[in-house]
Amino acid sequence: MQNPFKTYKVQIQQTLKLAYPIILGQLGIVLMGVADMLMVGPLGSEELASVNQANNLFFMMSGLTFGVLFSVSTLVSIKVGQKRSADGFITYRAGLVAALILFAFQFIILQVFVHNFHWLKQDAAIERLAPGFLNILSWSILPLLFNVVTRQFTDGLGHTKIAMLITLGGLALNVFLCYVLIYGHFGVTALGLNGAAYATLISRIVMALVGLWYVRYSAFMREYVPKAMPGWSKIKIELPSIWKMGLPIALQTFAEWACFGLSGVMVGWYGAKQLAAHAVALSFASISYMVVSGIAMAGAIIVGNKYGEKNRDQIRHAAHAIFLIIGVFEIGTALIFIFGNHWIAQLYEVKADVMPTILPLFILAAIFQLADGIQAGAMNMLRGIKDVNWSSGLSILSYWVISLPLSYLLGVWQDWQVYGIWIGFTVGLFVAAMLGVWRFYKHLQVLTFEDETDY
Repeated sequence: MQNPFKTYKVQIQQTLKLAYPIILGQLGIVLMGVADMLMVGPLGSEELASVNQANNLFFMMSGLTFGVLFSVSTLVSIKVGQKRSADGFITYRAGLVAALILFAFQFIILQVFVHNFHWLKQDAAIERLAPGFLNILSWSILPLLFNVVTRQFTDGLGHTKIAMLITLGGLALNVFLCYVLIYGHFGVTALGLNGAAYATLISRIVMALVGLWYVRYSAFMREYVPKAMPGWSKIKIELPSIWKMGLPIALQTFAEWACFGLSGVMVGWYGAKQLAAHAVALSFASISYMVVSGIAMAGAIIVGNKYGEKNRDQIRHAAHAIFLIIGVFEIGTALIFIFGNHWIAQLYEVKADVMPTILPLFILAAIFQLADGIQAGAMNMLRGIKDVNWSSGLSILSYWVISLPLSYLLGVWQDWQVYGIWIGFTVGLFVAAMLGVWRFYKHLQVLTFEDETDY
């Protein structure tokens, strides 16, 4: 009989080996936003709040577009488990086609908000500053989506270091460009707030070009790239697989990201100071989330491989290991949030009048990120076993039926303001975590393994 301790030790090692490049890549993505916040912060709370609201809208809509493309890594990882790695390139090419369609969708919607930002009923300064920032940012959608596809493809193959290096390089470029463009260095005219938007746009274009070149021409990828490029006949056969799996994932990610985005809109009703406090606390909490998100994405890839191999026991062992890793990490970060909240706030150079509002938010962040990590693990592993319809349904229930109404009830009706809004989405995250874990293990008991032609 196999030693259970040895089994889980191997699973934990395998997960961490696959996850750490994804984690660093995820951190690179979120640290671009954090860098913008840190470098815009000295301009004032109004500028800080404006960046937050523009990013809120951008990533709220990205929940839909990213979600569809998140299917690429799962589909590729299943092909790897089925010993059909070479077919993953067709999925990659179909993902690029899907990205073009999704770009048009997201760009049009964001332009509507650029020209009608007053719909959100924000502070006058935010309504003046945020639309310009969002307009520049909206042009980065296409390169960002192309970068998501290349990353999903290489991650699905198990080569997670590629995307990590591209993302960290993009982060370094973004920080440098923020320094140059926001404050005006090396003879460049200072652009203030919009300098951060241009820095992000340029960085995303460079990252996309590097990723596309690497997949197509690097020696390392030759075994996965056919000599004859797959034509439209093969791509159009694969596209329905992306939509079929990706649309439920999109509903799931949109439900969660929009919940946070709309919570930010509600906080904005109480002025730039509360919104700045919300932005800083949520910005730092997102660093913790990106670590567990990387672990969860690695879990989806591992579970997808085992699904392709039709190995139920290995799926179960992988899930136990992933939940254990996430739980230990989140407890550690909760302690940092609780005992280091003042130091974290000082990193962002927040004004003295914002500090009393921001410190209690870190206590709430310590609580909600525990649930956020567990639900991320559960939802990603549900994706790995193709149970995407249930995961999207659970997300809509948790965030739109429970979290948003409760945030409005406590924050607006009860006038608890930013704290009531945070309590609302914390409750929603705990519901999502509990239901996600329950559904994963329940479905695993009766799991049937589909043939490769089913998607």
